[in-house]
Amino acid sequence: MRMTTNMQAQVKRAIAALALSALAISSGSARAAASCPALRWTTLGTAGGPVPTAERSEPANLLTIGERRILVDTGDGTVDQLARIGLDLGGIDTVFISHNHLDHTGGLAAVIGLRWMNQFPGVLTVYGPVGTRAVVDGIVASLATPGSIGFGLGTPPPRPADSVRAVELADGQSLDLGQGASVKAVANSHFDHDGKSHSRPDASNVSLSYRFALGSRSLTYTGDTGPSAAVTALARGSDMFVTEIIALDALLGEIRMRRKDASPEMLSGMERHLSTHHLRPEAIGEIAAQAGVGRVVLTHFAVPPGPLPQYEPAIRAGIAARYAGPVDLARDLQSFDVGCRP
Repeated sequence: MRMTTNMQAQVKRAIAALALSALAISSGSARAAASCPALRWTTLGTAGGPVPTAERSEPANLLTIGERRILVDTGDGTVDQLARIGLDLGGIDTVFISHNHLDHTGGLAAVIGLRWMNQFPGVLTVYGPVGTRAVVDGIVASLATPGSIGFGLGTPPPRPADSVRAVELADGQSLDLGQGASVKAVANSHFDHDGKSHSRPDASNVSLSYRFALGSRSLTYTGDTGPSAAVTALARGSDMFVTEIIALDALLGEIRMRRKDASPEMLSGMERHLSTHHLRPEAIGEIAAQAGVGRVVLTHFAVPPGPLPQYEPAIRAGIAARYAGPVDLARDLQSFDVGCRP
């Protein structure tokens, strides 16, 4: 059937209307993004502790603030997890380290080294507690041999030291991240021993918790910690509380079963550490309730290897005994948004 002139005109008007509608939707989305920039937490790795498992990658997180992407802890496999969500290291210019245990820093060498080998522009800044500079300096030193070999491009590679810098943070220190974003760090109780705090700003064994804020929105990340008044104060009023968790009895039973080589002294020390320097469900519920947080996101699961659902009922019941808000058990590569209030 041939279209009449009138029919052709109607089709053209319909196409024009559709184009205008699509443009309006696109413009509306752009305005919404500008008025409410993203504040998003992605759990790259949700394992807890220095024992690799088949179910979860080592502790690592991606924080998205507007168009900016920041790594928060970099356990082994961080770069692989970034690749799985379609990101390369060129989009990363900042790393925050909570503490210098290897399960939280094992992937930092790959972040620094592969970013350098690809010659992505700009300098990577690594923030963390005292001791972070020594870790970064050691990684840079390890790049001397590949630097002397070169990349086969016919020109000498840039100096590894020029691609990264380390900034050590003190207890209570705040930073302006630009574009209305900020972060505050506080020393927590992960390295407290025998009731004595080793979280002095000049100590080399500080463990930090972070509160990231964008305008009126905020999220708090515990890193590794035991019960801590400082962490509770830091989290007060946070929209999201991202916290570690331990299934203590199950984990201790697993350790005793698998580590027949361990001495009684080692097992005793392990039990003391795990019971005081990490958070059980009831402690998480207590902090969340006292701080009045909007939502709890669980990660860094210090549980025996295997599927997580078998521990979920006990975890939820322990938290719910003190906190009535929503609780999420994060999976690897899962994202959580802190949206703008209406």
